[in-house]
Amino acid sequence: MRVFQRLTSIRPNAVQLTWIAALFFATLGNIALWQTLWTQVALDGLRSVLFLISLPIFLFCAFNILLTPLLALPYLRKPLLALLLIISAACTYFMLHYGVLIDRSMVQNALETNQAELVSYFSVPLLLTLVLLGVLPAAAIGSLPVRRGEGVLQTVGWWAVNVVGSLVILTLVSLAFYKDYASLLRNNRQLKDQVLPVTFVRNANGYLKRRYMAVSRPLQTVAGDATRPAPVGGRRPRLVVAVVGETARAQNFQLNGYPRATNPVLSRRGDVIAFQNVASCGTATAISLPCMFSRMARRQYDEVQAATEENLLDILQRTGVDILWRNNNNGGCKGVCQRVPSDDMPALKVARLCVNKDGTCHDEVLLHQLGARIDAMEGDALIVLHQIGSHGPTYFERYPAQADVFRPTCNSNQIQTCTNEALTNTYDNTLVYTDQVLGRTIALLEGYADRRDVAMIYVSDHGESLGERGMYLHGTPYVIAPPEQTRVPMVMWFSPAFARNARLDLACLRANAEDGSYSHDNLYHSVLGLFDVASGVYQQGLDLFAGCRAPAPDPHGERATSGPVRQG
Repeated sequence: MRVFQRLTSIRPNAVQLTWIAALFFATLGNIALWQTLWTQVALDGLRSVLFLISLPIFLFCAFNILLTPLLALPYLRKPLLALLLIISAACTYFMLHYGVLIDRSMVQNALETNQAELVSYFSVPLLLTLVLLGVLPAAAIGSLPVRRGEGVLQTVGWWAVNVVGSLVILTLVSLAFYKDYASLLRNNRQLKDQVLPVTFVRNANGYLKRRYMAVSRPLQTVAGDATRPAPVGGRRPRLVVAVVGETARAQNFQLNGYPRATNPVLSRRGDVIAFQNVASCGTATAISLPCMFSRMARRQYDEVQAATEENLLDILQRTGVDILWRNNNNGGCKGVCQRVPSDDMPALKVARLCVNKDGTCHDEVLLHQLGARIDAMEGDALIVLHQIGSHGPTYFERYPAQADVFRPTCNSNQIQTCTNEALTNTYDNTLVYTDQVLGRTIALLEGYADRRDVAMIYVSDHGESLGERGMYLHGTPYVIAPPEQTRVPMVMWFSPAFARNARLDLACLRANAEDGSYSHDNLYHSVLGLFDVASGVYQQGLDLFAGCRAPAPDPHGERATSGPVRQG
């Protein structure tokens, strides 16, 4: 009570209020940043000690300048400061506990999150962090009565002295320790994504700008020249089921050499093809998923362009392929499925499968009444099953009892407090369950093999960190992301009739899967190739089936062609 009374007795002017906020952000408000700085600054002499001392001074002056515009908003500055404090506290929690960075994709994930994801992260440590580093500092600043009554000249004078003084100090510190700052920033590129609340505000602003651009631009037609040959000789309809995995990393797939039995079902089959070296387009669903279905490769990917032009599903649908998207991912389809028929599986609340407290369902729900949906499709069809897969941190909720094979498990969202053994066991159980779901998917397709040419393609959107290098979950900027987040499993299965009628040499494809390097960039063009789509956007070099596809017999007996031909 006495502390509160002392605080309320302080009557700072607007500039001094900014000093208080800047001091907090330069110290306690950036604990995660200081954790990194402490490990990166070697105290091996007087200069290094002085450089370390200069860091909070530099940060204070920088925050002081950045917060100065709030002075012109007398009725909004305290609410805005409170909001920044609470947001920074939430970011601090995730940075400290999971080792994440608050970059563009992470901010996008936060702004697009839903109730199920929020529930999965809620914990007592999160609540305490929000209170101690957000609510209490916000309440303290909010309780300070700002002194009024100063004249215009005096107020402007305070502002000018404040900004100029801060700039002078920043300049002097930068000149004195230029080489030290340059070396620190050059060798630690992640620092820009750790400065709170700057990184959140910058990336949130960029996200909102991109969202506005995406909704304000008209949809652009892609592959307007796309055509598919008319079925000849009584060709049976093709059905491809594309399973988009969630957060499965290649290192833990038994089919990729992992020593544990995480793929017991698929490993017993001799007809599945596992690709050993596949790179994701991003490290978060918000980037990877639209990129997978976009004509753009990872290095050229632009999310605004992806959102404002037709994707793979649009092209196939326009050329007569039936499309169905079935969603069991609590993040949704990120706009990919917005123009095609879709099923929201959690909304069905299927008994036995939708039992989690956060409203999510086990992935078998994706197969619920799928046969009836297939029966309603007469021609060629592509069905996308979007899994919740291995989405953390509540890995233990992603699988039912029959997949609980590795023990002990980590039955908590505080995965950083679990032993590595328990965390790995729990994560591996999610892969065991995915293996079961994929096995059931193939079995369902085999039931249609007498009527259709059927195939399944599985590929995960990104990987996951399980404590390696102190990192958990995913979303690390791609340029510094570890392989655990960027190497993903990809598995394919084709019925004998599909391989024969599509002229696929499966032995060739299996050899390429063992030795070749692939990425999400291949998916777009490979699926176009499977459905014999010819268009100027089709790139045979990115079609991973092209090199293993036998030439098509020419109906006039004059020459053979090797599948879809790029037209320009």
